[in-house]
Amino acid sequence: MILKLELKQIFLCLAFTIGTSSLAYRIWLSISKKLNFQSRKIKSSKRNVYINGISSCFPSNCYRQTQMRDMFIKNYCSGQTNLISKDLDFIDRVFSAALIETCFVNLPEDHLFIRMKREQYTEYVKKTMLSLSCQSARNAIEHSNGIKTNQITHIVFGTMTATIAAPSMDIFITKELGLNLNVKRLNVESMGCLTGFRLVGLCRDITLEAENNIVLLIVCDIRSALGNQFTPFISNEPIDKSNVIIAALFRDACGAAIFSQKKSINNNNLNVIDHRSAIIENTLELGRLKEFNDSSIHLYLDKQLPYAVFNYLPNVVNKLIDQYKIDKDTCQFAVHTGGPKIIRGIQQCLNLKDEQLCASWYVMINYGNLSGSSNLVVLEHFSRWKYSSIKPDCKNILFPKDFNQYKYVIGLSFGPGIAVECILFQLE
Repeated sequence: MILKLELKQIFLCLAFTIGTSSLAYRIWLSISKKLNFQSRKIKSSKRNVYINGISSCFPSNCYRQTQMRDMFIKNYCSGQTNLISKDLDFIDRVFSAALIETCFVNLPEDHLFIRMKREQYTEYVKKTMLSLSCQSARNAIEHSNGIKTNQITHIVFGTMTATIAAPSMDIFITKELGLNLNVKRLNVESMGCLTGFRLVGLCRDITLEAENNIVLLIVCDIRSALGNQFTPFISNEPIDKSNVIIAALFRDACGAAIFSQKKSINNNNLNVIDHRSAIIENTLELGRLKEFNDSSIHLYLDKQLPYAVFNYLPNVVNKLIDQYKIDKDTCQFAVHTGGPKIIRGIQQCLNLKDEQLCASWYVMINYGNLSGSSNLVVLEHFSRWKYSSIKPDCKNILFPKDFNQYKYVIGLSFGPGIAVECILFQLE
């Protein structure tokens, strides 16, 4: 402040002496802006953004993967007799290869994979998202150690289960939770399975803007509802294999998190250090979602999609850990649960140990592909294990003997584009 006052006096004196006040004043403004920018930059570099509370929740109906397979054959294909034998074999192999043991879907069993009219689909999705979002948000607020709903300054909502409807979901959530009606809102749709970590990066930026900013993030996906909008099945004709893959993988979930610049009193904090976004060149056609005139929704995933991600990812991750001088062996990896092929491929391309992906495998096996909500769900599971005495039990997964050896979490997710999100968290 003293330096700025002295500079201003010098320039005003100069202006008085040589009679060019406008020129001197413009020079002063230019230098002043630079000083202010540098001051803001220094202050911002000293600030940290913490996730004070994080939560994940699921619908009440829990199904075995074998139940999902049987209802797909019964409800969508109208029974085995309408299937070509090689397609029945393909269905069995895909549902088994997904490695999902249990999953959660809001629909009762006899409504799984039953075609909905567009209005029915829209209302079902909206009602389910609102219920899960509010439940998860309340849990995150409760886990935040003292943050109250009236302190929340921003709410960010994200989903891939988009519908053409207004008011947007953030309005309904705001009213249901009793947030301040002047809360700053953002509703983000259709970014795919990277939605969670893309919005974590955004919430970090919003939180850094002002010391009192407190941001509530909610990411909710009712992706099983794709199974109610499949393109029509034709008896004894070759089945659309994309529909089989979607039916075997996509399930329902919601994640929520609270961001602020203040540490929680119990020190169970995730410090959001940095985030990176990228679009991989020449991959635009590798993943597409399209709606037809009859309201059918078709998702196309090219076989080359995973390999485009595997080839691109090491460069992103290595640059990040090199910049912060982090040992990769001290990092857990929270990877989007896109399927076993995705998780295995990332382990191989980054040369990771089995235990470094334990939370991703756990969520994949116990909940399935949760689209963009998987990002927060995986992160929540590992942070819960890290900070509690209750440790996970799953015989097919290798867990760390000592969770405290891991100081960081690297979040990775992918979406249409093909786009990549990378987040660096520090465990404190």
